[in-house]
Amino acid sequence: MKKNILITGGLGFIGSRLVQKLKSHKNNIIILDNFYSNVTKKSNCKIINADITNYKALEKINLKKKIDVIYHLAGQSSGPKSSIDPQLDARLNIIGTLNLLRFASKNKIKKFIFSSTFTVYGDPLKNFTKLNENDDCKPKSMYGISKKACEDYIKVICNKEKIDWTILRLFNVYGPGQNIKRLDQGIVGIFINLITSRDKILVTGSLDRFKDLIFIDDVVEAFFLCLKKKSKNQTFNLGTGRKTLISDLINKIIDIFENGKKKKIIVKEAPHGEIKGAFADIKKIKKFLNFEPKFDLESGLHKFKKYLKF
Repeated sequence: MKKNILITGGLGFIGSRLVQKLKSHKNNIIILDNFYSNVTKKSNCKIINADITNYKALEKINLKKKIDVIYHLAGQSSGPKSSIDPQLDARLNIIGTLNLLRFASKNKIKKFIFSSTFTVYGDPLKNFTKLNENDDCKPKSMYGISKKACEDYIKVICNKEKIDWTILRLFNVYGPGQNIKRLDQGIVGIFINLITSRDKILVTGSLDRFKDLIFIDDVVEAFFLCLKKKSKNQTFNLGTGRKTLISDLINKIIDIFENGKKKKIIVKEAPHGEIKGAFADIKKIKKFLNFEPKFDLESGLHKFKKYLKF
């Protein structure tokens, strides 16, 4: 059934791809974006330029049509930046989310889908143990703290206001649309930038750290599946369930982007808040939403390379 959907951050890396997916299924899309870190300003959807941290600005929005679903993707998404300016992180993530929840309640919007992060967990209790949705959350970074606070507010407020909610805890997303020039977020993009522009590669943290790297198309598919009823009032990990060592990621990027050219690797101490390693238990999202990641790292990197025109 065709739905009227509002997407915050709909011009960004994930949001712009999600818009395409939802439009292909004949949904009506309204994009809410502040044009700050957008991938594109072009869209055949209605675009509202608004600051979600300013509730008075949100109040003035004339929706005209009743909105069925909010996808809340907007926010501050850089771990390092959150450490430098935690006040900005809290304002964009926590205050922005509270304003969107208030907006949803006022406009009687019945479903709220939120983009969270695996960093809410902190370090796994044991090395090389998959993170499960039932695990305790002990975030180590300001970013993880702000996102966990958002999750808690969503559960309490949505339950009170009778709004269905879904939370997706994203692991390390990469692929077409990602800005590889940004060195403060997106580990795959960061290493592609460093490896293709330098002969010496600086790695902060040990090479045996590991990540769960998930391709953008798989992420968008999972967000789309959240429209299903079985996503009601659930938190899901969104990863591949596979771990990739940093050393293996670097070598694979060198092989695909630089034809195996030798590079010198320099290892330095990891920054504060860095998680030693994390990968997802995805049994729950498979069971409830029938989600199955389609892209392995090699095929994803080849598609990313084609997009970047290397």
